[in-house]
Amino acid sequence: MFATLLAFLSFCAAVRGHHVPRGSAFTFKDQQFFLNDQPFRYISGSIHYFRIPPELWNDRLQRIRAAGLNAVQFYVPWNFHEERPGVFNFKDDRNVSQFIELAQTNDLYVLIRVGPYSCGEWENGGLPWWLLKDKDIRMRTNDTRFLSATDRFFSGLFPQIEPHLIRNGGPILMVQIENEYGSFEACDRTYMRWLQERTAKGLGSDVMLYTTDGPDRRMLRCGSIPGAIPTVDFGISTKIAIDRYFYLQNFFYSGVPRVNSEFYPGWFVMWGQQKNEVPTVEWIMNNTEYMYSVGASFNYYMMHGGTNFGYWNGAEVSSAVITSYDYSSPITEAGDITANYLAIRNWITTIPDWPNKPLAVPQNSTKKAYGKIKVTKLGTLSKLKKAVSNGCKHSKYPMTFEELDVPYGFVLYETKLKVAGSVLKVDVLKDHGYVMLDGEYMGTLVDVFGSFKRHSISMPKDAEPGMALSIMVENRGRQTYETINDFKGIISNVTLNGQVIDDWEQCGIDINEKSFKKLKILTEDARPARGPNVYVGTFETDVQQDTFLDPRQWRKGQLFINGYNVGRYWPAAGPQITLYVPGSYLRPVNSIVILELLGTDTCRGSQCEINFIDKPLFNFTTADPNIIKSDRLYKIYENKFKGFRDDY
Repeated sequence: MFATLLAFLSFCAAVRGHHVPRGSAFTFKDQQFFLNDQPFRYISGSIHYFRIPPELWNDRLQRIRAAGLNAVQFYVPWNFHEERPGVFNFKDDRNVSQFIELAQTNDLYVLIRVGPYSCGEWENGGLPWWLLKDKDIRMRTNDTRFLSATDRFFSGLFPQIEPHLIRNGGPILMVQIENEYGSFEACDRTYMRWLQERTAKGLGSDVMLYTTDGPDRRMLRCGSIPGAIPTVDFGISTKIAIDRYFYLQNFFYSGVPRVNSEFYPGWFVMWGQQKNEVPTVEWIMNNTEYMYSVGASFNYYMMHGGTNFGYWNGAEVSSAVITSYDYSSPITEAGDITANYLAIRNWITTIPDWPNKPLAVPQNSTKKAYGKIKVTKLGTLSKLKKAVSNGCKHSKYPMTFEELDVPYGFVLYETKLKVAGSVLKVDVLKDHGYVMLDGEYMGTLVDVFGSFKRHSISMPKDAEPGMALSIMVENRGRQTYETINDFKGIISNVTLNGQVIDDWEQCGIDINEKSFKKLKILTEDARPARGPNVYVGTFETDVQQDTFLDPRQWRKGQLFINGYNVGRYWPAAGPQITLYVPGSYLRPVNSIVILELLGTDTCRGSQCEINFIDKPLFNFTTADPNIIKSDRLYKIYENKFKGFRDDY
């Protein structure tokens, strides 16, 4: 299906879009960009192909073009394309070359950010999990292990993008190396020079390189490199502050054009966050118009945010990024047009001689409420592990996800107890551990969530020798912004009343379409549903339209439809309630698998239900869209976490 669709869209790209002659040149002089010796500037929007089903790539790009923008900017997350060392994937939903062609089809130039580090609130900042198999590796430095792996990634990536450079008739104007490196403590100039030289070697010395950093002297000093344009990023600011930021940019490279590579019309959201502080339309346009008036090029981050499908969301120290990456963008997670979009589009219509005149306002898609769907409870993961495990390993003491070769998601740790007791303790467990004793839920261990920590539990009943202890560990996403070696799983000894527990079996959990075929023939389980349990069901659709899972009678878990990992839901924590399900994920007959971690109130015996509605729901308890941050908006947000329910 993907191949047929992308082949058709590739044909369209050959007959539509702006024509860029081979041998074109993108240069700058005296704070002005030039395209083939003609003055040029861009109004760009960030869009992440890796957060959008490929069937919707063209639709989202068309919407950006209709607003009048003339460029898009996006990362290339290393971990999305090299999930195992040396095994590259540039097909289907990872076909970055096709995405670039579609951008050109829609009269959009491209600003591409090749890393190796991305950030973007993406799992591990885009760095592959398997780098952590070298426990003392120093990420984003001249550590030879890191450079060797980066070199291999670039060898796989650069042939995908080189044909699309501006000199070859493609839409790529500039290539960004690293991302906000000045915010990283290493400040390794040797590493940055290596990146610059390696990129020039792979793509050509004529390619215009750029860096992006916060508008701060220390950040620009560490994050910029001679020969690459040092751009800045900032959100809502005063005119005086904007002038100062662009002055700093020119201080580090005299004569470069003014560029804000990330202007924030919104912000990302964390689980448990109670406020969503986003700027008003008036302030967005005030800053937009001022940046344009001083000759700047700029990029809206995000123009369309998309979704953290699967396990791809990133995290910070005390929480994780929600599944929705809507970002309060001008184009919503589901592709709908907002007031911000209309304001940007209307303003662009007033720019004299702007080359990409706005097109007709796109129509929003129809969303469908499929209603309540029956699902059947099959039981705990201990019972079902043969159907959902991708392999188990034995060891005396617990192994980490990385040691088990489990990239993301969940690992089930199990043992037969040799000792008795009631107080279970794990000093280091990343990130959440769901404890079962002989199949009965005992409670949850939590590394950290806001200010909340729980590294031990007093179990409701005493454990005896011979009982089965299970700890299902959830990796909620590796940290993104502050790069650390963020190992996952049980990382310390497990003790019961102070006695070390040994002899563990550890199974990685992998739920996919094959899992559903194995699960649907299993016997249902009518016992009360608390703790991690699996539910399956099917439903039919006469039309396949976007919809939203409403899990308000569930607590926390993961939704799979037709083998697609739709993402995490956690209404008990919020603020995201619903999960966006693209219509492209649906079929006339659909299979559902739910991994619920804490239990649901919808069951009668083994028969339970889920609900699909036609709109998104959030529950910010004190949302205030009128709060405007100061000119220090850069990388600042407030998280105030709600208390846990007793069952957590």
